[in-house]
Amino acid sequence: MRKRFPQALCCLVAIAVGLTAEPVQAKSFFTSRRTFGVLFLGGSAFMAKKAVDFRRDANRTYDDYKLARTSDEAERLFDRTGEYDTKSKMSVGLSIVLLASGLRMIMSSGVDEGSAKIRQKKKLNVDMTGDVNKRMVKVAVKRHF
Repeated sequence: MRKRFPQALCCLVAIAVGLTAEPVQAKSFFTSRRTFGVLFLGGSAFMAKKAVDFRRDANRTYDDYKLARTSDEAERLFDRTGEYDTKSKMSVGLSIVLLASGLRMIMSSGVDEGSAKIRQKKKLNVDMTGDVNKRMVKVAVKRHF
């Protein structure tokens, strides 16, 4: 499993880069979506590395726990092992979220570059009224089409 993880990660990055290849054009390659996509992919790789490190630390701490001589030391090492396991799981989850977001940003980088201008014309109005005596607040969101 340990040998396959870096290989799978490299394959995912290679596929993401391969999918973004376009013919040479006169426009800038670094759009905001591509830049954030690459940043998210880098963050995903970093968090995957941290997850592996936390898992390794948890295993080492658990081995020390099994060799503990006092109950206080054993309890402290067992708690630390649980913390490392939790950090490892959280890092894996965040890595997956960043990977999915990065791939989505890169794959949709050429689609609807001008859609942000269209969305700005459609505005939302937020009306908020309150009554101190009745202890209530009303919030209304109105969208014009």
